[in-house]
Amino acid sequence: MKKYLLACAVLVVGMVMFSSCSDDDDMKEPVIAFNVSEESLTVEEGTEVTIAPTYTYVDTNTTYEWTVNGVVASTTPTLVYTPATAGEYVIVLKVTNAAGTTTKQLTLVVSENVRTLDFEAESWAALIDAPQYGGTLLYGDGGTTPVNYSWSDVESLLSSSLTAAWGGYYGYSEGGVAISNYIDADIQNHATYQYQLAVPASNGSENFAVVYAPASISFSDGEARVIKSMDVSPTTYQLGVTTYGDGYAASLAESGYLAVTIVGKNGDTETGTLTFDLARNGSILTGWDKIDLSSLGEVTSLTFDVDGSDRSDYGVKHPKYFAFDNVVVKF
Repeated sequence: MKKYLLACAVLVVGMVMFSSCSDDDDMKEPVIAFNVSEESLTVEEGTEVTIAPTYTYVDTNTTYEWTVNGVVASTTPTLVYTPATAGEYVIVLKVTNAAGTTTKQLTLVVSENVRTLDFEAESWAALIDAPQYGGTLLYGDGGTTPVNYSWSDVESLLSSSLTAAWGGYYGYSEGGVAISNYIDADIQNHATYQYQLAVPASNGSENFAVVYAPASISFSDGEARVIKSMDVSPTTYQLGVTTYGDGYAASLAESGYLAVTIVGKNGDTETGTLTFDLARNGSILTGWDKIDLSSLGEVTSLTFDVDGSDRSDYGVKHPKYFAFDNVVVKF
């Protein structure tokens, strides 16, 4: 599977050129030209790199030795090498003829092959409902037909649809991930379900996703990948109730907790669980924060749920919302 996901671009540096001498007395030490402006190259991991220098003063008895970080990688005039992981690779070429040995070094800088889902393309605007609560995109026609709200990103291959936990007739109220661009910092006066898609502060871009838990995201092609990180934030509604209470749910400004649990799955198999706090013992998340998801390993999906200390027979009392943005996927 990893081979299938590797980039298949080929980077060719220079071309092989030989200059032979029939008389050993005329032979000089080899001359090597990499034919690049700088003695370093930058590629993404998984890219096949072909380095074919120009040689002078070489013949059929000339020997070649390429080492990559001290390990012999080839004994031919041309090096074909595929770096599997990100990092810095020191490539040393040693060419020996009857007159002596010439050594030349090249540094290969390999970056991670990642894609970031930031919801900023124009197509995402069509998925933002209005009004925030009760709009037809997320809530349909009022219960006559199931709501069909979903999204899929062509770059990261991440996708999501509403849970349809009760048949889909109640739309977003049944759980899901909605796209939004609403910003509202008034958590004291606007801490109601009517402001469910708003966050209290911008993340430096227009759009983001809002989770009403339980919900999930998954790769549309069914392949497992590492989701390295994402930015997370409270919503205006959730933060207001968490901070001040609303007569039903208590304020968590002094004690108690509200937390998001993220479960990674590869198919039906759980790969790990990660929890981050929206509030705990008076410490409340008020803006955007980045969380590391790499410990969940290679996943085909992530599921989200919210739980807390203030509960009733129906579950946690606080609004089960949070927002995310800038999801980084390793390919």
